[in-house]
Amino acid sequence: VAVASFGVVAGVFGATGAGMVGYRMVRRTADLQDFAFDLVDSSEGLPVTICVAGWLLDEGDSCWGVWDAALRDVGNDGGDAFALRWESHELRRMGKVLSEYIRQQASSFGVTAVGNAVVGTAFGLLNLPRAIISLTTMIDNTWALCQLRSDLAGAHLASLLSERIQGNRPVTLVGFGMGARVVIQCLLSLADMGDKGLGIVETAVCLGTPFQASGKAWDKASLACSHRLVNGYCTSDLILGIVFRAKNLSYSVAGLRPVQTDAPEGNRVLENIDLTNTVKGHWDYREKLPTRGASDR
Repeated sequence: VAVASFGVVAGVFGATGAGMVGYRMVRRTADLQDFAFDLVDSSEGLPVTICVAGWLLDEGDSCWGVWDAALRDVGNDGGDAFALRWESHELRRMGKVLSEYIRQQASSFGVTAVGNAVVGTAFGLLNLPRAIISLTTMIDNTWALCQLRSDLAGAHLASLLSERIQGNRPVTLVGFGMGARVVIQCLLSLADMGDKGLGIVETAVCLGTPFQASGKAWDKASLACSHRLVNGYCTSDLILGIVFRAKNLSYSVAGLRPVQTDAPEGNRVLENIDLTNTVKGHWDYREKLPTRGASDR
């Protein structure tokens, strides 16, 4: 009876997920070369969860693999979970550059020992050793291109969701690193659509987001979330502190600190969660994805 009942409800809400599973970008859209949905997990229920990775490690790694590993031992609350496959080539370049030039070399300079003192909310480039600052030149092109593609991917995702490729099912978005920037850009694009973009996303979780900690921007993104918009941050995220702040000197970064709302009446949707005791740095987000916490409230 339960299965039959769900079948009726699914038919009403358009909950088959066939549109997402079958979606492949037929042509390059807005300079994107790779964009598709890969089913990670499926069970009875209406919710759709779209998971967005922030980097990949090597040719054998994939966006699907990131989230298959992350969700394997986590109980499914029902519905379908999809990995957004986006710009895999650029994500592998990002992973390679960060691992080879930032993680290893920054550690060799002993910067990780000072942690919060260097990349806390009062982060300033003048506090960084000159050798560490020079490392940013090694990743400028890769970071800039991946950031550009993440903005395009977010806008394209918003367009598809507004066309109800997922049916009328409640959507949750989860992303880390550049994947979290995809999520934020998606929400901003949905908010720009007015009524057409509202009532689609229920919850969005952004972890280690390389995006400005602007109350105005996050308040706008919150308009496209009916339940929760989570900013998960780590005050000792050395990589995010160095790279994002080196390229965006006029902005504080959401992945390092809480975002304060600019709305006079407050923001009931926006929620800041300090993950510093769980996540020690940018690289930890992927490893700690199965950790219960931000998504279990």
